[in-house]
Amino acid sequence: MVPMPTIKELSSEEELLRCVDLLWAAFGTVARDFGLTEESAPTNAAFTTLENLHRHLQTDMTLYEMFYDASLVGCVAIKKSKRDEPVLSIERLAVGPDNRHRGYGEQLRSFAIQRIRGNGGTTALIGLMDNNDRLKKWYRSKGFVQHDCKGFAHLPFRVCFMSLDLVES
Repeated sequence: MVPMPTIKELSSEEELLRCVDLLWAAFGTVARDFGLTEESAPTNAAFTTLENLHRHLQTDMTLYEMFYDASLVGCVAIKKSKRDEPVLSIERLAVGPDNRHRGYGEQLRSFAIQRIRGNGGTTALIGLMDNNDRLKKWYRSKGFVQHDCKGFAHLPFRVCFMSLDLVES
């Protein structure tokens, strides 16, 4: 029998450091593909630091890691709305480059949706690079709908915001 991946909340400094490495590797491929640098897009997950993760974890974000066998294969974060709405964001969904195309991203997305529902959420929100057509197509195939797109002064790309109504789905 093939072992199933396990997903658990990060709880130690060692786990956070592993997650930083995974985020650099996973989002780093996207950063290279789109010509992003730490200077041009410092808030992109490809350039996450341990301090950055600590800061996010202090602002209503929960981070989870996924293991298969004894290897870290991915992570995902869920962040509560600043306005105390039943809208929660899926953030930093990442699968290491060597583990892509094996269904881990879908398992992490599904896990995040279950957690959002379990926390009383009625809407899941995701923000991504507007010019990342492949990723937008993937989220659309999972029922997400684009509802906004805007530019930010600190980013060299527009951000596409997509949502999934959890009451309907």
